Amino acid sequence: MPRKRPLVALATFALFLAPLVPGLAQPPDPWGLLQGVRSSLADAGPTAATFVQTYIPAGFNSGEKESGSLALNLPDCMRWDYKDPFPKSFLVCGGNVNAWNEQDKTGRRYRVDRKNEPGLDLLLLGVGELKERYKAESAAADGGLFDVSLTPKEKIGSLGDATLTVDPKQKRVVRIAYHDREGNLTRFEIAGYGPLARQGRFSPPAGIRWEDQ
Repeated sequence: MPRKRPLVALATFALFLAPLVPGLAQPPDPWGLLQGVRSSLADAGPTAATFVQTYIPAGFNSGEKESGSLALNLPDCMRWDYKDPFPKSFLVCGGNVNAWNEQDKTGRRYRVDRKNEPGLDLLLLGVGELKERYKAESAAADGGLFDVSLTPKEKIGSLGDATLTVDPKQKRVVRIAYHDREGNLTRFEIAGYGPLARQGRFSPPAGIRWEDQ
C-alpha cells in the first residue's frame, strides 16, 4: 500500500501559517496570501501545536489515524513527533532531514534539495516562481473558514493537490488535506497553537544510532 510522504505535509503546512485580513467579504487572493506568508513566518518565532493525521487509501472512505505534536521555527525548521499508535519523529532544518524512533534509538539522516523537492520548494521560491509551477485558488468554507488550494501545472514528484483550511480569527491553519497522484489522501487536523516552551527541539537528539543515506 502506498504511504504518505511527511515532507510534503511539513512543507505545505509551513506555507499557510500566516494571517488573513479580517472582515473580507470575498476570499482573498491566494498569491497575496503567499506573499504575506513569507514575511510573517520569519517573524512568528518557535511555535507548538498538536495534530491528528488520517491516511485514506484511494477508493476507501476511512483510514488509519495517528496523532502527536509539532514544533515550528520557520521558515527553516519543522519537527513532527508522532505519539500514537507508534512513536516516530521527523525534523527538517535547511536541506537536512532526520527521521528517528526514540524507543529503539535508531534513525536515518539525509539531504534534500528543497528547490526540487515537491512541497519543500514552496518554502524557498518567490511568488513569481511559484506561479510558474502551481495554480492557486481560495474559497470560503463552512464556519467562517477559508480553503486555499494548490495544484501543480505539471507533474512534480508525487504531489497531486493540496487544500489548507485557515481560521481567519485565529490566523492559523486548522486542516491540511492533500492527494498524491495515485489518489491517496492524507489529512491533518491541527489545534492547540501556542509558544514553544522546550528548547533544543530543532537539533537532532543525542543517543541515536544514525544511518546516513
